[in-house]
Amino acid sequence: MNQTVGIQWVNGTQVIEPWVTASGIHVCPFDSSFPMRVQFLRLSPPAAVRMRRHDYFEVLYMKSGSAVYRVQQQEVLVSQDDLFVIGRDMYHGIDKYLTPSIRAEVLCFDPRIIRGDKSTGEGAEYLIPFEVQGRNFPHAIPASSGVPAQVVDLMRRIHQEAESGSPYSALAMKTYLKMILVLLMNHYAGNAATAGAVVRKTDHLERLQPLFDYVDQHYVENITVEDAARLLRMSKSHFMRFFRAVTGQPFISHLNRSRIERAQHLMATTDLLIAAIAQAVGFCDQSYFGVIFRRHVGITPREYRRRFQAA
Repeated sequence: MNQTVGIQWVNGTQVIEPWVTASGIHVCPFDSSFPMRVQFLRLSPPAAVRMRRHDYFEVLYMKSGSAVYRVQQQEVLVSQDDLFVIGRDMYHGIDKYLTPSIRAEVLCFDPRIIRGDKSTGEGAEYLIPFEVQGRNFPHAIPASSGVPAQVVDLMRRIHQEAESGSPYSALAMKTYLKMILVLLMNHYAGNAATAGAVVRKTDHLERLQPLFDYVDQHYVENITVEDAARLLRMSKSHFMRFFRAVTGQPFISHLNRSRIERAQHLMATTDLLIAAIAQAVGFCDQSYFGVIFRRHVGITPREYRRRFQAA
C-alpha cells in the first residue's frame, strides 16, 4: 500500500494563521462529526505563524528540514525525521529556521475522541504523554528512537482512511490513533526524564477518578470546591493543592472546561440555541457562559458556531 498517494502539501501559514485568534488561540476547523485531521504543511521564512496555543493535541513529524521551536520559554530542536509532541494550553511556534524551508506532517485531534465527553474517565491513560507536559518536557522524539517512523506510518494510514470515505473509516482512524498513543506512552514511560512523571500521573488520576466520575454525571449541578474535597475525603486546602498539581489548573477551571467542551460539541452537532446550550451544560447565566467560553476557546460561542458552519 502506497501511503503517500493523495498527499498534497499546502502553505502552512495560509492554513494556520487565519484560525489564530487575537489572544493567540488556534481554533482548528475539525469535521464536527470526528475531530481529527492530518495535514501536510510547507513552511519557510519570512512568512510566519504567531505563537499560539490550542485545546487539542498535536503530533508533528518533520518530513524535511529542521527548526527550533519555542514552547513557553523552552527551545526545542526538531530535525528531519524527528517527532514533535505538544499538548494544549502551551504557547508554541517556530522560533527560527535552520534550513531554508521545512515540510511537516501534522496530526491534530480532540482528546474527546479517546475519552469521550468526560472529565477524564476511561481512556485517560492514553493521553498521559500530553497531560504531563511541563517545564523542560522533552517535546522532541529523535528519529534514532525508531518511534517517529512508526508514528508517521500510522498518521498516513489515518489520512488514507479520512480520504477513503469508508463506513468504517472513523473506527480505523481511532484504532490507528490509539496505536500512536501507545507508542508515545511507551516512549515516555521508558524515558528517564519522564518515567517518574508518567507513573505519578497514573496514580494521581486514579485517586481523582471518583471525582471525575461525579462531574461527568452532575456537571449541570452546582458543584463547589467543598463538595469535591468532601467526595475525596480531603481537606479543602489539601484538595486544592493536589488537584492543581495533577491537572495543572484549579478545580473550578477544570469544571468549567468540562462544561465548555460539552458546549462545543453541542454547538457543532445540534441546532440548539446558544442560550439553551448554556443551560444544558450548567450555566444559568448566558452572559457568564459567554465570558467563560471565550476564556477557554478564544472566541465567542456565536463565532465558534459560525466557523464550524463555514468549515
